[in-house]
Amino acid sequence: MSNNQLIKFSTVETLESMENVIIIHDCIVEQILHNGQRATELQTNQGIILLPNDTHFVSSVIVRVLRPHLSLAVNASEVELEAVYIKGMKGDAQYPLQLSGVNYTQHTNDSYIHEICKKYSANSILKECIDTLKGYIVVSCSTLGELDYKNSNKQFDLIDNSQSLTTNGQLKVLLNEQDKALWDCMDNKIFAVMNKISSDSDNNDLQYWHETDKTWEKDIPLSDEIRKPLIVHDASTMSIGDDEDIEAPVGLDYHLHGIDNVYITGGALWPTGGSWNPVLTIVAMSIHLADTIYESERIVCQQ
Repeated sequence: MSNNQLIKFSTVETLESMENVIIIHDCIVEQILHNGQRATELQTNQGIILLPNDTHFVSSVIVRVLRPHLSLAVNASEVELEAVYIKGMKGDAQYPLQLSGVNYTQHTNDSYIHEICKKYSANSILKECIDTLKGYIVVSCSTLGELDYKNSNKQFDLIDNSQSLTTNGQLKVLLNEQDKALWDCMDNKIFAVMNKISSDSDNNDLQYWHETDKTWEKDIPLSDEIRKPLIVHDASTMSIGDDEDIEAPVGLDYHLHGIDNVYITGGALWPTGGSWNPVLTIVAMSIHLADTIYESERIVCQQ
């Protein structure tokens, strides 16, 4: 594996075999469609694409298992990473689960191994969990759940007593019953997947990383240890609409209303944010914005 390969966000090969995932190649966005208040669809050269759903919450577990229990190369010349995505559903809510493992036999530099994990793995393995004695295989399992976009307890508020324009906003999220049920399901599925790694019916060969005590133990960690105290991929804070939509601060051409030279793109424009990592879509929107600005400036120059 080359250290310079930019493959962290490459399309997962198995996505093409998933029933509820459609990968569209050579797709060009021609127009953002809306219902008068919110963007709802993308008009592309390959048809209409519905925009996806909101902010995500995360659970993550790290285990280690003795190397002889897994069929892996014993003389790997480089650091080897394996990862697989598993789709999950709880009612109408989605949660992708990623299982990542790292294998190395010739390296004793934990900093180097950790840098490789950070660069190429979406759920990076902590440096302190890397076994430099090479007796164990370290595996990380993370789930990414979508918050219920219909939950009215999510809102972006203005902080009145803040004088700074960069810190005067606050995103509030309170879980509803659907969110809580999904998160419980995600945690249960993590441990169910980890148990599959074990060669022992009682899972005695698994050791779980306990972040609170910084130790390896056979007991599974509590929810407070595996649930991340944050939300990720927050979206939908800047609605998009035409010039007559007083609730939309951003125009259909990404232009911030009232300011001539400011444009906004990314997840902020979506009505909802989906359950999968949105990086590739955000990159595509950024490229489209750059093309849009270039084309408009080219036309002006020609005139």
